[in-house]
Amino acid sequence: MTWWLKVESGRTLRGGAAALVLGALGTGLPAEASPTPVPGAYYGPWQDEKDREKEAEPREFSLINYFFTRGTFTNQVGDPSGLKGVSLGPIGNLTGSAVRVQDSQAYFIEQRWIPIIEYSPWFVDGLASFRAQFEVDFLWGRAANTVQPNEGGGFNADQINLQTKNINVALYPFRDPSKLTLLIGAQPVYDSYQDPTRSSLSEIIRTGYKLTFLGSDATGLSLFSSYKGHAKLSLLPLGTAQADKALEDDPRLKYIWLLTADYVYPVQPGTNVGVSAWGLKDDTKGDAFAFEGLVKSGPSSSGLGGFTGSARFSIDRPTGSVFWLGAHFNHNIDFRTGPFAASGFVMYNGGSYESSNPETPLNRTVDIRGLSANVEAAYNWGRTGSDVVTLEGIYTTGDKDLTDGEYTGAFTLNQYGLPGAVWFNHKTLILFPFTSTANNYTGAVTDISNQGYGLQAAIATGAMDLIPNKLNLKLGAALASSTVTPPRWEESVARGRFIGAEVNAELKYHIRYLMTVGLHAGYMFKGSFYDGASRVTSNPWAGFTTFTWYAF
Repeated sequence: MTWWLKVESGRTLRGGAAALVLGALGTGLPAEASPTPVPGAYYGPWQDEKDREKEAEPREFSLINYFFTRGTFTNQVGDPSGLKGVSLGPIGNLTGSAVRVQDSQAYFIEQRWIPIIEYSPWFVDGLASFRAQFEVDFLWGRAANTVQPNEGGGFNADQINLQTKNINVALYPFRDPSKLTLLIGAQPVYDSYQDPTRSSLSEIIRTGYKLTFLGSDATGLSLFSSYKGHAKLSLLPLGTAQADKALEDDPRLKYIWLLTADYVYPVQPGTNVGVSAWGLKDDTKGDAFAFEGLVKSGPSSSGLGGFTGSARFSIDRPTGSVFWLGAHFNHNIDFRTGPFAASGFVMYNGGSYESSNPETPLNRTVDIRGLSANVEAAYNWGRTGSDVVTLEGIYTTGDKDLTDGEYTGAFTLNQYGLPGAVWFNHKTLILFPFTSTANNYTGAVTDISNQGYGLQAAIATGAMDLIPNKLNLKLGAALASSTVTPPRWEESVARGRFIGAEVNAELKYHIRYLMTVGLHAGYMFKGSFYDGASRVTSNPWAGFTTFTWYAF
């Protein structure tokens, strides 16, 4: 019995570790990553035949390393001084990283290392696992001998720049994570129903809401169960502030709480339909920070939208609540039951914020209502799983007047995080930011609300393995426009809705298993959305080289 528990604990350890490195690393991972295979239905007979008892026992302790570098040459020039080594936000903005697209070019190399620790001791008999995940990011040649995250690639190095990503404990009351998992502590949080410690990133970004509404890390409690369907329940404190200390001498913390509930029913093998109901309550009166001491969070923040691409509301010291009601589906996304695959979602958000300032010159209240929808179809036309053509569309409602008391666009967690949502699977490089990155996440549209003006976009790609499972070429094209006509950049120049059209190409070579080098290039023909924009006078373009290695 003891031996069986050790094997089961080891199986949990290996499966969780593999899923963790592939499913919870953030925006630097490639979209096509897949989990390490796990024992199947015939594992028992195979084990008896091969006499597995003679082999070494599975390890209690596992260390996984993720290493990533990216070289960039582009005419999208952001200012990394505001967030110290990080450039975020939509091109053309005067705030945030103030990304400009003019006649100048920039080049830089960024690097990321993420160690992941998992510990499942035998004495807990498969009831628990401890996980910790850290991150070290920097630009080559920038900063040394000081204390600052996202810096430290300068001469001498010697930088204190270790960032805490996740520290959590997973409890398995039935010794079977699929029946029930209770995740406690700092953890990856996504708008997918998948358990991020046991699912690959490839699954997470193509199911649920595809990280368009929520994709980051947070502390809290989460429950996952795959017993008779897939269920998820999370309670997360997103931020705090002593909002009433200055005016009322009240030192108590006020919170931003997020509660999410999701259920997915497997209609047939590989086909799932799901529903979601989420709620957010914000009592911080706009005093909580997305970047401590520098950028405040919430819809009244004067700085956050410039970095994340979300809308800023015309309200001060707000309290309020937001709710989301959604439905989604996915079919055969791994091509296990045929060559066709599809996925999509629809999400409605509503709510209201009220100013706590009795003498406010801005809106007393702002009411929220918005609708978002997405659908993608894929066809596996060739010999390998990478021989794929895809077509995807996304739509969000927009708001033509962000200064009034009604907001009619998509409301994502980019209103609270830096960032709080990253649409990861769009397959573009410029129209939407290239997601294989460490510190630089810039593009035409960085939030599906498109700064509140709404979004209509279509993306088509075709990929094939030039050498099966070794060398892959992908070609893509995309175009997008805003749903409403945005206000003018310059009063004398009319502004249109067409954001632009992108063409791109990517070539990836798999040196060894989970070791990949890539070449990526994209060009965007800017549209009338940028007419009159003093900081976008040229068509954006970019070239990238990447090296990625997952070391188990």
